[in-house]
Amino acid sequence: MQNRSLSRGCVLLCTLVLLTLPRISSPAYAGEAEALLNLLLKRGLVTEQEYEELTAGSPEETERREAAADGPESDDRIVIEGAMEGEFRWMKHRDLTAGSDDSTSDLYQRTIELGIGVKLTDWITASAVLNSEWIGDEINAGDEMITVDEAFITLQDRGFPFYAVAGKRTQPFGLFESHLITDPMTQDACETKRVGFTAGCTCPAGMDLSVTVYKGEEQMNHLFESGLFDTETVHRTGEETDDVGSFIVSVSAEPIEEALTLFGAYLSEPGAGSRNETVNLGFNFVLPALENLRIDGEYMKALKRERYEGADREYREGVLSVAAAYEFILRQREVTGGGLFAERRAHVISEPLEVSLRYEYFDDDGLAESIGAWSVRNRCSAGARYSFYNDEITGLNAFLSVEYRRTGLRVSGPVDMKKDNEEFYARMGVNF
Repeated sequence: MQNRSLSRGCVLLCTLVLLTLPRISSPAYAGEAEALLNLLLKRGLVTEQEYEELTAGSPEETERREAAADGPESDDRIVIEGAMEGEFRWMKHRDLTAGSDDSTSDLYQRTIELGIGVKLTDWITASAVLNSEWIGDEINAGDEMITVDEAFITLQDRGFPFYAVAGKRTQPFGLFESHLITDPMTQDACETKRVGFTAGCTCPAGMDLSVTVYKGEEQMNHLFESGLFDTETVHRTGEETDDVGSFIVSVSAEPIEEALTLFGAYLSEPGAGSRNETVNLGFNFVLPALENLRIDGEYMKALKRERYEGADREYREGVLSVAAAYEFILRQREVTGGGLFAERRAHVISEPLEVSLRYEYFDDDGLAESIGAWSVRNRCSAGARYSFYNDEITGLNAFLSVEYRRTGLRVSGPVDMKKDNEEFYARMGVNF
């Protein structure tokens, strides 16, 4: 037994010498020492603890540890997040036609969302969001179908200026910042959620420049589904394009870090007879003297429009949205925008107690007056949100929010309908 222990000690001593020699001579010896230790481990002459101690400083082990440190932690590779929101709505006028004075109210499940994020490396991520909306809401014809709301892959390294995004998401035309229950009017009119490909680069001063291409006429279709003007009188003409011929050029900058963000974009889609072109300008501003107050503004303007069926000329609409939010619990704004699931969720988590005001105006370029129809003129909203449970570390959150909204209409010609409508919303939601 004593001879076996002595022999084992000699083997360990020789192996230790072999492991030390490569550090002062040739790295070829390191591989031989590793092979010898592996053989001794298999025959039981060294324990696993002794093996780890002896190889801790070897080049191969150091390289393996560094590679593991550079990659994502196994616990962080897959992230599952979700949200569930129930909502109550009251409307002063069930029907805006003059013959009806009845109010209406409803109770429904506004949304159920499940987001899955996968981090393959530090520069390859994939994200998908499944949702179901307006469950039990007859006005919006909601059902219990689950749809893929977002699904995209991002290639972006923190130390490399260029990046790429491919897949379905709200494309980078407008930020749609919202602190209220309802979406801003700019999002109602101009959101472009489509499968596309974005190539961009980041520059100093928080600058970001990107180009996006996609197929179809998503923004124009969204405009005609927005409810901002009478679509029974005017219609789009022509057929949907079958080529990837739509594109967006987007730019943003942060001239004052964590205080002022400026952004703008240009969008062009195929149209009937001519392309439909739109420009977007906006800002996010935090007052230096009053950091709890945040002001957001966004403007969409049509530069060129196809001629609608039932219209006598080309109409270039414009949409303005300006909002102010006061946060009683001040936290750093980590994510701006509200078009993506991650952006909406981040606002609820990071802004647990706030009140908001928003004014919006829709310029129909004389459409309602010219064709004897109606369109939305302006909209005023006020609301508040309170998170009665909020854990920033785990992302668990439960909140209550309310909003009052008044919409003014412009009515022209033989159309007989109300000139305004009032709505009240109450929502309870959880984020996990």
